Amino acid sequence: MFLQASEMKQLFFINDTLENKISYFLISCFLIALPFQHFFSEILLSCFVIHTLIHVRKKNLRALKNKVIWIIASIFFLSLFTISYSNYVAEGFKETDHQLAILLFPLCLSLTNLDLEKYKISLLKIFAFTCTITIVYLYFHAFRVIHYYHYSWSTIFSKAFLNQNFSSPIDLHPTYLSMYAALSMSTLLYLFFQKPELKNGKYIILIMILFAGLIQLSSRSVVIATCIIILIAVPALLLHGKKRWQYSIASLLGLFFLFFAITNINALKKRYISDLKDDLNKNAVTPDLTETRMKRWDLELQLISRSPIVGHGGGSEKYLLKKKYFENKFYRSYLVELNAHNQYFSFLIKAGIIGLLIYLYVLYFSFSKAIKRKEFLFLSFLILISVVSISENILDVNKGIFFYSFFLSVFLITGFKEKINMEKGLG
Repeated sequence: MFLQASEMKQLFFINDTLENKISYFLISCFLIALPFQHFFSEILLSCFVIHTLIHVRKKNLRALKNKVIWIIASIFFLSLFTISYSNYVAEGFKETDHQLAILLFPLCLSLTNLDLEKYKISLLKIFAFTCTITIVYLYFHAFRVIHYYHYSWSTIFSKAFLNQNFSSPIDLHPTYLSMYAALSMSTLLYLFFQKPELKNGKYIILIMILFAGLIQLSSRSVVIATCIIILIAVPALLLHGKKRWQYSIASLLGLFFLFFAITNINALKKRYISDLKDDLNKNAVTPDLTETRMKRWDLELQLISRSPIVGHGGGSEKYLLKKKYFENKFYRSYLVELNAHNQYFSFLIKAGIIGLLIYLYVLYFSFSKAIKRKEFLFLSFLILISVVSISENILDVNKGIFFYSFFLSVFLITGFKEKINMEKGLG
């Protein structure tokens, strides 16, 4: 539907060694499977790890001297270390098992003979097309339900088809699908502005589908991050001179009209404005008696203050929060076992200030590399991770861990490999 036969062939059938073709195929399949059941992603990751280890040569091992690998993997080792003083060892090991990808991706992408710099954009295109097709399927499913029950077409903007209700057919949390869609949209924007030969209506249509999906999924943090990417990252890194100002004015007007539309559609207004106000108000009483995010964060800060330096250890977050919820009569949060819903607070609870500083250093190191290289896609990814970390525990959920570890490794490792190859050429 979106790809011509020649473009499909170019994306999926590369001219390389058999070993690299298999590596590329496994990574491509991993990206295609990412929005769906985590079982498939785990199987494909395992296959890629085994394939990489089988073909490791002695010269490849020199890549392990790269500090970038260990900076990325530091989060995994931090989680492993915090188990040593935790009262919830079993849960701690369960968490580190989920986070194993944070170690495996930087290691395997460093050891593989596949030229990541050469194929990075192709892999991102595959991911972008996958996410677009996923959004189209979700809209198709929603309109099929509307048609079956003879609802008005405007019902698509009702609560029944927003947020989790929209993404439920593929059983994926809307925030993670929103992150995938936002990075995919950034990829298509990059292709549109950087590749003159690809400036055609197809990419505009794909971007519009993804943006519509973002609004429908209604993940406020991802929408905010996307607005930052559109208003700041795009003009700063992809445009120059007159085009930059023209784009800035056009994008501001577009977002203004979007805001106007949201404020005039009741379900969207409630999700984006009313619910956000309630969430950030300690004294608010929500219609469904859900404890507001600000109230929960207040309890989390109390936990953090008990052990601010090293935290309470790996695996402690869920159990300590449940106890706090019960003591303070936050029964709904207790029953659904809500986590911190803030990656920064999560690190403070489990690993204290030391753990948070390690995470912040990884983000700082990554931002400095992205800005220094003027890499729009890398910067877009980091903006998404940093902003969404305010509202979600990205590194506690399989889909968040895979998204974070794979793309962070790809963006950082490709830069390192390119630098090594240049140094060899000069030598």
